[in-house]
Order: sequence, then C-alpha cells, then structure tokens
Amino acid sequence: SPIPMDELAGGRRRHADSPPLPDDMLAEILLLLPPEPIHLFRTSFVSKRWRGLVHDARFLRRFREFHGGTPPMLGFFNNHPRSPLFVPTSGGFAASTAAKMSHDDWWALHCRHGHALLQNRRTGAILVWDLVTGDQRHLPLPTRAQEWSCNGAVLCAAGHADHGDCRSCPFLVAYVFSRERNSVTSACTYSSETGVWSELTSIVLPFASVDVKPMALVGNTLYCLLDNYNILEFDLDNHRLGLAQKFPRDAIGSYHDHIVIMPTEDGRLGLAGVEGLNLHLWSLMASIDGLVTWTHERVIDLENFLAPEVVAATFNFWVEPIGFAEDAGVIFIYVHPSVYMIHLKSMQIEEVPEKGNYSSILPYTSFYAPEELPLVVETIKLNC
Repeated sequence: SPIPMDELAGGRRRHADSPPLPDDMLAEILLLLPPEPIHLFRTSFVSKRWRGLVHDARFLRRFREFHGGTPPMLGFFNNHPRSPLFVPTSGGFAASTAAKMSHDDWWALHCRHGHALLQNRRTGAILVWDLVTGDQRHLPLPTRAQEWSCNGAVLCAAGHADHGDCRSCPFLVAYVFSRERNSVTSACTYSSETGVWSELTSIVLPFASVDVKPMALVGNTLYCLLDNYNILEFDLDNHRLGLAQKFPRDAIGSYHDHIVIMPTEDGRLGLAGVEGLNLHLWSLMASIDGLVTWTHERVIDLENFLAPEVVAATFNFWVEPIGFAEDAGVIFIYVHPSVYMIHLKSMQIEEVPEKGNYSSILPYTSFYAPEELPLVVETIKLNC
C-alpha cells in the first residue's frame, strides 16, 4: 500500500511507535519543496498539522525568502487569436478558467504581483484577476476613455519592497489611451482603496498612439511603446506624461520593428531586439554631464543555445523577442512555432511545450496562498 507522506518526511518510513518530527524540523524539510503553488497545496492535505504549518504566515514568508523572493512563473497570456489566451508553463498549474476564455471577448494588458489585467473587448470593462485564488475585481472604464488604442498595467500600491505576497494589499491600475481625432494621449489611475479613477493627464502626440506591447515599470514610472517607436513615460508620483529618450530608428529597423522594453537588473529602462541570431540588450543611461543616451549593454549569440534545426528554421522566420518576466529575469524569444525562455543570469534556455502562433506575451508569476483552494482543486482534477 502507498506510504503516507508524513512517514516520508524524514526520507524513510517511520516505525509505528516513532515520535513525529518536531514542527521546526518538519518546517525545515517543507522549505525544500519546489516553489510552484501545487506542491504546498498538496502538502496541506496530508494532515491538519501539516496544513497548519504550510498556512502559517511565518512559514510562508520563510518559504518565499528561501526561494529568493522570486515567485515562480506559472504561465503567460498571449493575445494572438490562433493560440490559447493563457498558456501554462508549470506542470502543476492549469488556470482552467483562463484556458476557457476567448480572444473574442478578452484582451490581456498586463501581469504583475500575482494579478492579471484584462479588458473586455465587447464592453471595455477592465478585470483585475488573481488566477491562483480566483479573486476578480471588475472596473468600469475611466470617464471619457473612448479610446482608439490603449494599454494598461496593474501593480501593488502598498509601497513595500517585498512583493512576494501582495494579495491582501491595495492595488493600482494605470490606464493609457490615445484618441485619433485630436492626437491626444491620456492616462489615469484607479485605486482599489478609493474605488475611483483619478483625473486624466494628457499630452499631445501628433502621428503617434499607444501600442499594445507590454509596458515596463522602472521605479515609479511606467513606460509604454508608441506605434512610432517613441516611448511614453507616465510618472505615477507626479501624475505626469512625457517622452523618454528616443531609441535609434536605424537600430529598430535592424530588429524588423520587433522590440521589447523592460527594466534592467540595476533599475534602468532597458530594451531588447534580435538582429539575425544575436539578441541585443540596451539600457538608458545618464552620463556624468547629465546626457541621457541608449547604451548597448550586451550581445547574446542565440546560435550557441538553440538546436541546429531551430537555427535552420530562422532562414524562413524572424527571431523575435516577445516578452520579459521581470521577477524571473527571463526573456521570451519566438521562432515560429516555438517560444523559448532565456534565463539571463544562468543563460539556461527552455522551450515552452505549447507550440503555436504568438505575438506579445505577458508572464504570470505567483507563490502559494492558503486561500487558493478552488482553483488548484480544479487543476488537480484536470491533471488526473
């Protein structure tokens, strides 16, 4: 008969008269579990004692710290109509509700701090969604936001440095949109604490509108690509719009207009593009005299990491950067029909099992939370 999990805690079967492991020793063992939520969830069903341990706030804080404070990536949203809206990358996470959502109804805008931000394509209503717990908040469109093109972001508004567990914290939604008729781009924010949208702040941008590619947060400033490849900046502290230093147009041309903006590890605005099989990483730097310029930081030869048959396929398809997972330091590269995750620190590369058509993707990351029972129960059923 199967050996109960609690008898395996010490790595071998205990005798019936053996005393149970002390709580502190058992907790040290449970810290070694992988960070994906499914593992702590299954552990919580071993016994009431184990459930109490893994639901304890101190243990969960230690668990996050043990895993470097970096929540695991569970999957990503993708807005290409020929592929699923949500693609799981963790074997223990199916996000079945997201898997049933239609591209006809929903457009994914952003993911951060355990929340996903989506917009209903029929009504314009905005959804803030914790995929792990299933919690949803439906927001109305801001007043006068009859947009021609739009983008948005969701982030924790608690003001703390550790964002490993932000579920109970207030959140902020930033919404940016362009109106074609008067060349005006506007932005506003929604606070979950007040339940209202702020006043609009606007800027006149002739012949430019908001692009739908993922936004980047650096400090307390959001950056958004425009369709003319300028970069809009939204200062959340001062509620002000402006333009960042323009990226060289000839460099964008060499990347076939496929670029991703992202924060760098040292807290600056970064950008990635691929020329041939070389991944180029840039950052926006200020010199001693205050001049701000784009600096070429790093070149990664992808031929050293991709399989020969994938390299051969690049003669027919462009290699495109399509997303960035800030928490994990992972950049996503697309070579039709596959997506590859490149870990920029370890330079390990993984292929996403689900092949298909992908454009910009939005990675979703999250740790385990005790209140996530409904979704993971359904996940277990799907995996059985």
